[in-house]
Amino acid sequence: MNKLCAIFIVASFLNVTTSLCLADEKKGHICFRIVDLNKDGVVTFQEYEKYFGNDKPKFNEADSDKDGLLTHDEYHNLLGHG
Repeated sequence: MNKLCAIFIVASFLNVTTSLCLADEKKGHICFRIVDLNKDGVVTFQEYEKYFGNDKPKFNEADSDKDGLLTHDEYHNLLGHG
């Protein structure tokens, strides 16, 4: 019974977080806000690396204006949400 309860709780949590990640973009994407650790509106490679590992080529590819930062739109294009 405890395993079933734990599975239900985890599944519920995943459902809620997924729903938030797919929320209206105008409100700001929860996944972007989580990765943007200092809440300055952009994602640095150091912030990106904490969640996605040391994948500098992928980060650089997503950084379309080559300023070393991922904007909200660049981040979503990287994830295929954009």
